[in-house]
Amino acid sequence: MKNVLIIEDDPKIAAALEIRFQSGGYGTQTARDAALGFSKAVASQPDLIVLDITLPGGNGFELAERFRALPETQRAPIIFVTASKRPDLRQRAMALGAAGLFEKPYDSAELLAVAGHALGETGMFKRPIARFNGGTDRFTPEQTNKPLKRVLVIEDDHKFALALAVRLKSAGYEASMAHDALSGVNAALQYHPDLVLLDISMPAGDGFVVAERVRKLLSTSTPIVFLTGTAQPGAREKAMAMGACAFLEKPFEAGELLAVVEREIERGAGP
Repeated sequence: MKNVLIIEDDPKIAAALEIRFQSGGYGTQTARDAALGFSKAVASQPDLIVLDITLPGGNGFELAERFRALPETQRAPIIFVTASKRPDLRQRAMALGAAGLFEKPYDSAELLAVAGHALGETGMFKRPIARFNGGTDRFTPEQTNKPLKRVLVIEDDHKFALALAVRLKSAGYEASMAHDALSGVNAALQYHPDLVLLDISMPAGDGFVVAERVRKLLSTSTPIVFLTGTAQPGAREKAMAMGACAFLEKPFEAGELLAVVEREIERGAGP
């Protein structure tokens, strides 16, 4: 049985998380402040830590840094939860290698799905999602007898991402959107896309960092198409060196993008 340590000062939220994790077959412990959370983590060496950012007696990010420095806790995935809307939180969580960051109120089923992926239990949660905390939406075309190919759009420009999703839907694909780096990584874990469209410049980390994490967490054969609106020196070469299947500079023709998507998905599907 996998064990989860929930470090959360709100007793109602902690109790609700305990119930959801226990119903999913996990063992749980709770701690309501930073000092107790630290001591319980070192003593019990949990498989996963759910960590509130604002805690009595300490900061969740500082606590996570201490966990990363200790052999007893450095391998445990961390999922941050927060009531704050500060835009810099996702970038800091990404830098600490977090498995996820959820803003309260969040969908506990989605948090469990991310936890399952972080623990390597992909079979339990390998399914498309309707909405992902942090800004992911799914667009599904009319029902057909064929399984739909899934495309994940990770793009911080909401209007541009929506336009891409609509075009993909009209071409017969199922499309989801994420609007920052951390949400993009987490959405990739839940959504298991057949192809990723990835902006290079975005909040909470650049597209190259996202691509590296997606490659580690998913199949290395998942096609990634980089999109960019800036002429960064050496960006194309870096993208190709990372195994990108295409590099498109904005503005580009929608037809060109759809042709790339079709080509790479068919190539990935094999004979």
